[in-house]
Parts: sequence; structure tokens; C-alpha cells
Amino acid sequence: MIKQIWAVYFSPTGSTKGLIVRIAKAAAEALGAAAVREFDITKLENRQSRAEFGARDFVIFGMPTYAGRLPNKIMPYIRDSVKSAGASCVPVVTFGGRSFDDSLAELSDLLEETGFKLAGGGAFVCHHAFAKVAEGRPARADFEKAAELGEGAMKNLQTGHTLSAEVFPGNHPAGPYYVPKGLEGTPAVFLKAKPVTDSGKCTGCGLCAEHCPMGSIGTDGICIKCQACIAVCPQSAKYFTDGAFLSHKAMLERDFADNRVESQIWI
Repeated sequence: MIKQIWAVYFSPTGSTKGLIVRIAKAAAEALGAAAVREFDITKLENRQSRAEFGARDFVIFGMPTYAGRLPNKIMPYIRDSVKSAGASCVPVVTFGGRSFDDSLAELSDLLEETGFKLAGGGAFVCHHAFAKVAEGRPARADFEKAAELGEGAMKNLQTGHTLSAEVFPGNHPAGPYYVPKGLEGTPAVFLKAKPVTDSGKCTGCGLCAEHCPMGSIGTDGICIKCQACIAVCPQSAKYFTDGAFLSHKAMLERDFADNRVESQIWI
């Protein structure tokens, strides 16, 4: 008997959140339940304690794809602090129109290792976080597929059908991260790149610092290029100037803007 359906997500720009909540609501409707509880692990404060789920919890767990895998600064939290005592879940990844590579394989492996039973999974196209790729996604068809996944996963749960992590495409265990390339095809190294602030536009509202998942605004902390500060700034005062980063962005727009990839689900 499922008592609570959870939407758990890391979603700096909001796209992953929208899809995960849709899947969770479809599962809740199939169950005849009213409410879905959300747990936003984008927020740094929410990653300071363990997240534990029991046999009466059903978790839709969403992560974006970064360089073909899970964000490497967030993955340890899932491995070390997200625990299941008989709970079931649906691993879901989003990707910006290039490929999800090993991200779904990695997430399903992690969740299975932490004790979750897998009732389905999916990989959904979203507009790229910083490049003009997959614009307009997720679209209506993506949200319809999300609802199909939620309903199908709930049926699996009710009939006792589970999936193995090996069902999901990719390397098990995950292979190396995708190496970003610039316009000339050589590796683009921008690990230390950070967004800069247009002081003429910035009003000091503090939203960028509030929404940074790494707590790195105004500090020497790590920037994971998630674009949360850029997405939330009401004055468009945050932007990147790093040459390697901008060359990679241009390469993505040149080579993948017309990439016709579709969202996929496994039930």
C-alpha cells in the first residue's frame, strides 16, 4: 500500500522539476491519491541531511545530464544520503538535445544500490541549459510521455513488476564523462569558468546567491555551470565570458540545433 508519492529532483533551471512533478502527479492519479510531496535537492540546505524513504513511499527521482552523466558534485549526496527501506522509485534524467549517454544508467544503478526497487524509468529532452539546442522542449508530447510513464510505473508497482537497472541503456557502471569540445573540435576546458555580473544591471536583489545550488555566489566556491543564477536573474545581469565555454556553446548550437531526438520511457 503506497501512502505517499514523492517528486525528488535536482533542477537548477526548472525543466527537470516540471517533468518530474508531471510524472508524479500521473502516478498519484493512477493510484487515486490527491497529493504529491516535493523534495528539491537543488537547494543546498536540503542536501545537509539524509533523505530516507520507506516501503509505503513511491519516489520519482529526477536529475539533469551533465556531460553525459550525473552532475559529479551532486552524485555523492545520492550515493551517501538518499536511502530506501523498501521504497520503490522511477529514475528519470533530462538532457539538452545531444544525448543522455550514461546518466540514466548511472542514476538507476545508484538508486538500486541504495535499496530502491525500480518500477520504470525515462530520459526526457529539455531545452539545453545554456545553448540554443532543443528549444521549446519539453513540449506537449514530452509531457504526455511523462504522464504515460507515471501511469505505467504505478501499474507496475500495483502488480509487483520491477525492473533491473540493467534494462536502462548505457554503461553499467557508467563510463567517462563526455569531453566538451569547442568549434575547432578540440577539448574545451572551462572547469574554472564562472558567470560574471553586469554591475550596471545588477540591483543587488540576491536571487542569484539564494538559488545557487553550490552556495558559490560571492565566494570562492565551485561553479557547476548549472545556469541557475542566469535563469533566475530578473535583470539578465549574469553571463559567461570564458572563451572555451563560449566556443563549446557555439559548437553545440552548430552541431546539435537540428538534432531530432525524442524522449524515451521504460516501463
